[in-house]
Parts: sequence; structure tokens; C-alpha cells
Amino acid sequence: MASKKGICPYCNYRAPIVSRIFPVNAEATVCYCPNCMRELAPKKAIENYNNIVSRLLEKADKTLFVACDPVKAYRQYADVLEVEGDNYRALLGRILCLIYTSKVRKEYLSDANELLEGISHKGIDQTNNYVQALRRIDFALEEYDTALTNRLIYKEHFYDEDCMKLYLAHLYDIIEFKKDILEKLKYIRKNYTTQDNSELIKTLEEDIEKKDHSLHGDKFTVDGVGYSFVKVKGEEAIIEKNNEISNARFNKRHLKTLKEGVKGKKTIKDVVFKDYTPIIKMRNISIPFLIVLLLGAFTCGLFAYLQYANQMNFILFLIAGSICFLASLVLFIFILIWSNVLRKRKMRIDQ
Repeated sequence: MASKKGICPYCNYRAPIVSRIFPVNAEATVCYCPNCMRELAPKKAIENYNNIVSRLLEKADKTLFVACDPVKAYRQYADVLEVEGDNYRALLGRILCLIYTSKVRKEYLSDANELLEGISHKGIDQTNNYVQALRRIDFALEEYDTALTNRLIYKEHFYDEDCMKLYLAHLYDIIEFKKDILEKLKYIRKNYTTQDNSELIKTLEEDIEKKDHSLHGDKFTVDGVGYSFVKVKGEEAIIEKNNEISNARFNKRHLKTLKEGVKGKKTIKDVVFKDYTPIIKMRNISIPFLIVLLLGAFTCGLFAYLQYANQMNFILFLIAGSICFLASLVLFIFILIWSNVLRKRKMRIDQ
């Protein structure tokens, strides 16, 4: 018997989804909903279940990849896992959420790596998906590293010693995470001959080497003091001042320029990734406003035509119509630009 999960499309939609799930014999010609006792075609119940899971996943993916709201997306992926505990895309989404919710003062990368370890045995069973998942996780790590760098570094110089410690501790975690991904890719290449990951493995090896060199290379703060990385202890990076390189390549003018460049800037910020949720809300609200303004412009234009004989009314309706049209044009440009930005972001992450 090919048993699958199904959901009755006729039951109370307000009831929790989990309570509406029941086992379905896919080979049978008919099945019955245990809640409402309605007779159903097994195919219809199974399709309804798959559609509900797909909608939940799509909602969570949109929140994470388009709105870039990983905290909310993490909860939405939990809703998917409540319905389908071994859903691969939801498990991957939670890993990405942990990476994207990493903040300067908090450590989530190790948690994400532990979660990756926990689903490895599930991922190996579907190798193509697993390789794609590893690629997306690596992409998220790169985005995280870039965003963190922009928060703590100005023209290749750290704002201060604390920023340097924070960045190096996270860079160390990123390198370890990438090494773990590399190990899994090599395992897949060795044991699954259908998978050719040579190019991805080569890119990862080069990237790890580059980041490792960056980790152990000389570091400078904007005041010209040089430091060297020692090790990571707990969640904090240990660094030591290097008197041999301090001020070796700086002059007073250079130091003054650097200090002026960081003046008034908040050096340590909690939020690493930009939250696009307000932009999405503004765009969604702008669409009905755009329609109202266009209707207003059309109505004013119509009244201006009808009041052509009355010069005062004609001018008033013409001005009002012009204002509505210009406002609608501005809203249209806003909607067009941000829809394109969000679409490109989604496409770039889905690559």
C-alpha cells in the first residue's frame, strides 16, 4: 500500500492544518476524511496536501529572500515543519535564516552548522538537491561576510579594536563552516559518480585559502595601530598588538583622512542585513493608491473638458488632474524600481 498524506479540501479551514492531515492509500479509488467523513478521491486529498505545503513554503521563501526578514521566515519555516517534519526545503530555509539572523553581537553560525549536520543524512538521499543546498548556504555565508565587512571596516581599516575582534571571530566561524561544506562536497564526489562538483569544490578551496590568509594577515585600525590574529577562544577572537607594523605605512595626513571618514558613524551595528519589509509594504500600499490617483486624474480631466466654457473651473480641474497624474507617475516609478530590485534579489539568490 502506497500510503501518503492528504488533507480534505472541504473541512473547516480555520482548524489547525496538522489536525486535518490523514493517511491516504494512493492506490485506492476512494478514501474518507476522518473529520467530516466526506468521500474523496485520494488524488484530490494528496494534491490538496501538497498545495498547502507549497503555499507555506512559498510564503516563507518570499519572507526570507525577498523581504529579507529572517526572523519571521524562521517561524514560517517552523509552520512547514509542523506539517511535514522532514521537508527538505524548510530545513534548508532554517539554516539560511540562522545565517541571515547572525548579528554582530550574537553567534548563530555554529547553530546553523549543527543543523546542517543534522540533515546531512536526509540530504545525501537526494544528492542534486543537497549540492544545490550547499551552494545556497555558501552564497548566504558570502553575503553575511560582505555585510559584516561593510559594518565594521572602512577602506580596509577597522573602526577600532573591538570591531576587529568581532569580525575575526565571525570570519573564523565562516571558514570552519566552509570547510565543512567542502568536506561534504568531496564526500558526494567520491561516493556519487553522477555528481561532478569539481568546479564548486575548486571555488570553495580558493575562497577558504583567501579567507584564511585574510584571517592571519596583518590588521589595522583607523588610528594606524597594527594587530595580528592569535586564536579564537569561546566566541571571542584573541588579537595582539604588533609594534613592528604599527604606523609603518601611515603618515599623519593619511590617519587624519581615515578618522574624518569614520567620524559620526556607529561602528558596531546589530542588524547586518537590510530589512526590505517596509519597502515591500510601501510598494503593496502604493498599488491601490496608484489606481485611485489615475482614476482621479482621469475624472479631473473629464470634468475639465466638460467645464471648458467656465475658465475658472477648467483651470482648477486641470491643476487637480495634473497633480494626480504627476503623483501617480511618481508612485509608478517607485513601484517599478523596487519591484525590479526585489525581483533581481530573488533571482540572484535562487541561482
